[in-house]
Amino acid sequence: MLNRRPKCPLVWIAPAFLALSFAVNPLWAQGTQSVPRARVTVPDPRAFGLDIPPGLVLYDIQGNVEFRNEEGGTNVGKIHVAIGNHVVIQRPDGKLITRKATEVKMTDRTFEGIDRKVLEQRLREEHPGFRTLASRHFVFVYNTSREFAQGTMRIMESMLPGVMAHAKRQKIDVHDPEVPLVVIMFATEAEYKQFAQLPDGVVAYYDTMENHVVMYERPSKTPFKWELYYRQAISTISHEGAHQILHNIGVQQRLSRWPMWLSEGIAEYYAPTEFGRRMRWKGAGDINDMRMFELESYLKARDANQADGAMVDDTIGASRLTSTGYASAWALTHYLASRHKLEFDQFMKKVSETRPLEGALALGKDGKVTTNREVFQEFFGSDFAGLERDLVKHLKAQPYDHPFKEFIHFVASVRININNRIYGTANVFHSEQLAAKWQQEQIRKLDAAQQQQATIEMAKFPNRPAAERAAAHWLRTNN
Repeated sequence: MLNRRPKCPLVWIAPAFLALSFAVNPLWAQGTQSVPRARVTVPDPRAFGLDIPPGLVLYDIQGNVEFRNEEGGTNVGKIHVAIGNHVVIQRPDGKLITRKATEVKMTDRTFEGIDRKVLEQRLREEHPGFRTLASRHFVFVYNTSREFAQGTMRIMESMLPGVMAHAKRQKIDVHDPEVPLVVIMFATEAEYKQFAQLPDGVVAYYDTMENHVVMYERPSKTPFKWELYYRQAISTISHEGAHQILHNIGVQQRLSRWPMWLSEGIAEYYAPTEFGRRMRWKGAGDINDMRMFELESYLKARDANQADGAMVDDTIGASRLTSTGYASAWALTHYLASRHKLEFDQFMKKVSETRPLEGALALGKDGKVTTNREVFQEFFGSDFAGLERDLVKHLKAQPYDHPFKEFIHFVASVRININNRIYGTANVFHSEQLAAKWQQEQIRKLDAAQQQQATIEMAKFPNRPAAERAAAHWLRTNN
């Protein structure tokens, strides 16, 4: 999610264009015919959040440059990518900026991340009344409770080495972040919305241009259950923290476009956290309780042998994801990382090589990103129905902590009489509507004669454990 803001243009016309173009890469000055195809694309930079015209993307233009800063002095930046007559530069504070090639000068000076104390002072000036908290890799600027800021720090600092270790096991080259990673935390949703100017439902985001994570502590409306809200909040912290970490350790290059399902699924894969006084990251691949909860109705609505592959196909081809889409992206990622580990690690390594301004954007006639389907099939095959059947079995075998377990639950049952023998099925739901929908789907599976004989029942219980005991008893006595 990009936080688009107006930028003050810097006008510094330096006699450095020829030195940059000829000394670093003579191909830049020789026209498109001399540039190897493998190194050139012509995407629209605006699709990646860059306010510059389209041009040849020259990946061989590398090194450090001097550029004017807002105070009129000179900073050393690192070339991220060159596009036509523009360069995208990483500043010492981690932000990406664009400059015309005539406005920068190549230098042998070393690129260094900004000093944390200097960055903290700058952040306090930009956010009056906020405090800062620095750790080894992060700088947090906040007006939230100190407990929320410290909990966020513990989560993110424990995540970073864990994610790096996991990426190393996948044979992906990683490195420590070159710059401090900034996290901005607002006390209230109203303050956050004023700063972010994003639609409702976006509770936190990582901005790949600014290289910061933005979130808030307290919602405007009182949540149904505060503990559940905070569980979701810290899961979101981990999710956005995963995006920021992956973009700064060399796994995902900034301004590259990964398949949506993988970009969000891997962030969810890294998101599980432990809730309580000592909030902490639980580790890569631990069960994501909130996503399992969202998938509950999907899993209970079908048997593994009824999976038709539509869920897999819809997930990998999606250009945007709903909340349920995030859950299915996590489920697919968890399944592939667990059951197809070798292929998944190879797939991750290939995708990690996606360069800035590379990645699928075009939609096919079916509204899906066709090239994402093609690269998926290269590693996992085209038997989507078989994959989905195995995925359902995998998910049903995973234990998880149901977030609404102490609230009212319903036992839904369907019973039929065949030749004076009783057969039935029962299941547990946190919602009466989901329970009724499940009953309808079970009836739909029966033939016409069985549907005439079927009876349904619904019973309410004070919590999930009581409902599960009742469902188990019902199944024993009706089969």
